[in-house]
Amino acid sequence: MFHPQGFFETRGRSQRLFQHAPAETARSADALLEFVTNLFQGRVDGFLPCDTAFHDLKHTLEATGVVLDLLTAHRENPQFTTLRDSDWLLVFAAVLFHDTGYLKRTGDCEGSGAKYSAIHVGRSCFLAWDLLPAFGFTPDELRQVQNAICATAVTARMDQLPFRNPREWLMAAFVVTGDMLGQMAAPDYPERLPGLYLEFREAGAFSHFRNSSFGAYQSLQDLLAGTEKFFYRHVLPTLETELGGVYRLLTDGSGCNVYLDHMRLNVARVSGMAKLLADGSPDTTLPHRL
Repeated sequence: MFHPQGFFETRGRSQRLFQHAPAETARSADALLEFVTNLFQGRVDGFLPCDTAFHDLKHTLEATGVVLDLLTAHRENPQFTTLRDSDWLLVFAAVLFHDTGYLKRTGDCEGSGAKYSAIHVGRSCFLAWDLLPAFGFTPDELRQVQNAICATAVTARMDQLPFRNPREWLMAAFVVTGDMLGQMAAPDYPERLPGLYLEFREAGAFSHFRNSSFGAYQSLQDLLAGTEKFFYRHVLPTLETELGGVYRLLTDGSGCNVYLDHMRLNVARVSGMAKLLADGSPDTTLPHRL
């Protein structure tokens, strides 16, 4: 499904950032965004439209928006290490491609792209290698894009990926941070969790790996009830330690980070939904969206 508002908001953010880059780089960024949008809609030869319930174009655009905010903030306040404007394009490509591994090829009619959950990161890397050379990416640049995509895997460890320098590490940290914040800070994140649960169910049924983690949630209730634990025991520690706290680039002068505020509110809403399902109490009050 095409999301016009998300597309135009993302394009606006992209153009505001890449206006500070050479014209050729800016044109490449525009072309990449349009291409990936068409890819998810099945308008690229050889691919079907995205049919996953959660990891779709909307999520990709939300993650990309956060990454663009991070790159913009870093350009104005270059903490950690410096990035070149050519690096911005690599980061942009990585976040746009990070979930393309959920897409199905023409003729793949069994199930949805969720069946590829266990291997979607690897599939995304292969697609980046196959498709990005058309945009002028060199083999070395493709390797950097692939490393950033690999970092988005739930089981990935940043210290175990082959980054050659702090610059490559930071590029990947921006992509992973954007993936996490874009997902959990989205205004409709709580309402989209049933779709995520359906993806987990299909992934578990399709996976050939024993003891697949996709079976950890036996019901939607389990997923909702486990979201708070996932956020405070995995997401926040990962943002702070594994990813070096790069999210702090988005904290304003008063100490407010809009993305974290939205994430916490969403987690509270999900906990309320879980309680409502568990006890059926009509008195349960859910926090409102910001």
